Amino acid sequence: MGGIKFTRLHTPKGTRDILPSEIKEYQYVEDQLKEIFNLWDYNEVRSPTIEFVETLSTGVGSELIEAMFKFQDFDGKLLALRPEMTAPVARIVTTRMQSAPEPIRLFYINNVFRYSQSYLKREREFCQAGVELIGCNTPKADAEILSLLISSLKKVGLTEIRIDLGHASLLKNLITVAELNNQQKNSLRTILGSRDFVGLKKFMEKNNFPSNLKDVFLELSECRKLNEVSSISLNGSNYEKANKQLRNLIDLQKMLIEYKIEDNVFFDFSLTKKIDYYTGMVFEASVPNLGLPIGSGGRYDNFIEKFGNLQLSATGFALEIGKLIQALEVQGFNFPDKTKTKVIVSSNFIGEAIEAVQTLRDSGIVASIDIKDRNFEKTVEFGKLSEIDYVLFINSSLKNRLTVYNIKSDSKTQITFQTFLKNIGGQIT
Repeated sequence: MGGIKFTRLHTPKGTRDILPSEIKEYQYVEDQLKEIFNLWDYNEVRSPTIEFVETLSTGVGSELIEAMFKFQDFDGKLLALRPEMTAPVARIVTTRMQSAPEPIRLFYINNVFRYSQSYLKREREFCQAGVELIGCNTPKADAEILSLLISSLKKVGLTEIRIDLGHASLLKNLITVAELNNQQKNSLRTILGSRDFVGLKKFMEKNNFPSNLKDVFLELSECRKLNEVSSISLNGSNYEKANKQLRNLIDLQKMLIEYKIEDNVFFDFSLTKKIDYYTGMVFEASVPNLGLPIGSGGRYDNFIEKFGNLQLSATGFALEIGKLIQALEVQGFNFPDKTKTKVIVSSNFIGEAIEAVQTLRDSGIVASIDIKDRNFEKTVEFGKLSEIDYVLFINSSLKNRLTVYNIKSDSKTQITFQTFLKNIGGQIT
């Protein structure tokens, strides 16, 4: 025989199979998120897995573009697997929802794809759930997103939730005022990210920062809560944008108090996102002992207009389902067992077996037929291995008594089909 021979079958690096036991965990988390998103009046959208590279590359920055899986269509146009969902949602809004009343509340739960050389932090294919609040640029909108994020994480069962929040434009504007070159900007971001206050002082002295700018960098770097930002201000026309952004953070803090989530939110001046479209608040969600963020998001007011003539501000977040499951496992969460009663029917009379399983299924009971014609002992053994609850042996007719084997109690009894159905909560239809 010709063709390729495999000595070992496996999936590509950064991808994996999800087996039935894990699927239940994914379904649980996704169902909880869908429920709360719907309760907050967010509506689901779905986009194609493949889109034009030009669409997915709009305004996202070089790092995300480089992480795309790209390929050529038959007509020569470049396509890619979607690496995230904000760009597809922006395209949907500008091309299909131009007349939708604002604000537009949307959510998604989809797989996304990114090339990564480190598969410990992120796989090549992973499931992302998120929301976008489009058409409102007030602190009320930002606070709604943060509150929904925390509520969503609580809904799936997580505790000790922490949100680290920064401001994308605030740091950019202050760095611009400092008149640094690209190498110096990168060095400053590294120092801020490591919270190296001694290194920060040395860096600012070496690069001739104005004294008031030095003070602001130090004060903002030391802030841990948004209410601490209220005492910081800058004098001079160069700092008008920065002062406006500081006021925005103060207004946001007031809204967080109203939502009673201020204790979950911490300020991190150094926090910025590698995706370029963020313009306002940016944040990451985490829980203790996991070591990685479980979700992130922020405000992007100039992004949607790049896809058309709609100038719409927006804010949102995305969660990684796989990381949520890891976080739940770290916290010792017991996933609810929503498995329905399972029955297997064995009979030499196929018509009676078909009638039995159809009646069971109509009553919401999981039922299957033993199509391998096993004897009593082997059917029971299969039932135990397959986590079946009951094995039904029908001798001739459903009107006669049948043999019921209870797997859990390891007991056998003879009763009518109607009695069995009544005992397990079903109804004859």
